[in-house]
Amino acid sequence: MEKLYIKVDDWKNFLKGKIKENRIFAPVENNNFLFYENLNEENLEKIVYDKARAVEPVKIFLYPIKEFVVPEIKNIEKLVVMGVTSCDLRAIDVLDSVFKNSDYKDPNFSKRRENILIISFDCKNPYNSCFCTLVGVKPYPEKNFDLNLSKIENGFIVEIGSEKGKEFIGKDTRFYQVNESQIKQLEEDRKKVEEKINEINREFDIKNFENLKGMYHTEYWQKPNDIKNCVSCGSCNFNCPTCVCFLLEDTSTDGNFKKVKVWDACLFPGYARMASGVSPRPTLFDRYANRLLCKYWYMKENFGIIGCTGCGRCISGCIGKIDKRRVLTEVLKEKVKV
Repeated sequence: MEKLYIKVDDWKNFLKGKIKENRIFAPVENNNFLFYENLNEENLEKIVYDKARAVEPVKIFLYPIKEFVVPEIKNIEKLVVMGVTSCDLRAIDVLDSVFKNSDYKDPNFSKRRENILIISFDCKNPYNSCFCTLVGVKPYPEKNFDLNLSKIENGFIVEIGSEKGKEFIGKDTRFYQVNESQIKQLEEDRKKVEEKINEINREFDIKNFENLKGMYHTEYWQKPNDIKNCVSCGSCNFNCPTCVCFLLEDTSTDGNFKKVKVWDACLFPGYARMASGVSPRPTLFDRYANRLLCKYWYMKENFGIIGCTGCGRCISGCIGKIDKRRVLTEVLKEKVKV
């Protein structure tokens, strides 16, 4: 993979030119958290290159909260999204499996995949809720990006991940070939971040998550005290970069038929309820178990990849202070006892 180097000021001037002809989103800090903002000359200096993931998962740009299925969306705009981290890039594999590569394809998703250019960043300062290395994801991008920026002293190492990324840079002479010293710094920085994430998670043991297979019995999930704090708000579903469930709403007014796709959440009590009023997952513990089994068992069997990238949004966004790592550690211990 080709690697280039650009000085910080040169990158900012390069970007200043790009915002005149592209709609670009990038992470900006607000109350110690990062949120995507539409870039302009006023907030260009506020982009955060050396922290962690944004609050919003990248799926909001590919699979909106609400959109028309009928009538067809004719024009899907081109976007550049900066600051996507490796946990969200891994989630794109799941989204592709569901919406792009399955028997029933979502044309809107495919158009958005074509029209988005992703400039990812290395994760430099993970949150205490991050656990990507526990589920096999590195804290730096390995695929699914067009360009990747790694901040080093006085500049950025720019990895080119696709032809689209190469075209974005064009023949701009402000990009140079990296030298050995810069590569060494990149490798050292990445190693430090991996070590930090491992240290953050030293008390958790979820490496045998394959053992969750078959653990749908309610009794297993009544053991962890954390689950009792769940209020079924659906925050973990909506914050998750790989949750893909949706509702289809049909409406008709004066002969105009509309079908709308809206995000849904399997933790909602009515999610699996049938017309008779019966639910196959009647208790909170059943619903919580289903969510984690979907991530670590069902998706693995259906798509060949697990549906958790260790982004930690389900932990940091939980109003019940449920730590999924602690739940998994406790449930897996119960499995060993049986």
